[in-house]
Amino acid sequence: MLAQHKTNTNIGVGLGIVLQIAGRAMQSPFGLLLLLVGAVAFIWGCSEYAKGKGYSGWFGLLGLFSILGLVVLAVMPDKHKDAPSGA
Repeated sequence: MLAQHKTNTNIGVGLGIVLQIAGRAMQSPFGLLLLLVGAVAFIWGCSEYAKGKGYSGWFGLLGLFSILGLVVLAVMPDKHKDAPSGA
């Protein structure tokens, strides 16, 4: 995975999950807003994950399926396996 996308993936997916959990717990109009922002962050994180693995960012829409979409992205082969990770 390309290093510049790895950080964005971690931020987007992590923040998305946290915001969605918080939004569900609140059950208010603000909670609904948190759910929406969390979903957008999660999809962006999935898009960065797909780009980091060498695929189109459109594969990030798999994030609409939540964790199942993330699992699909995780099992897709990494086209940049030999690229430096930057770690």
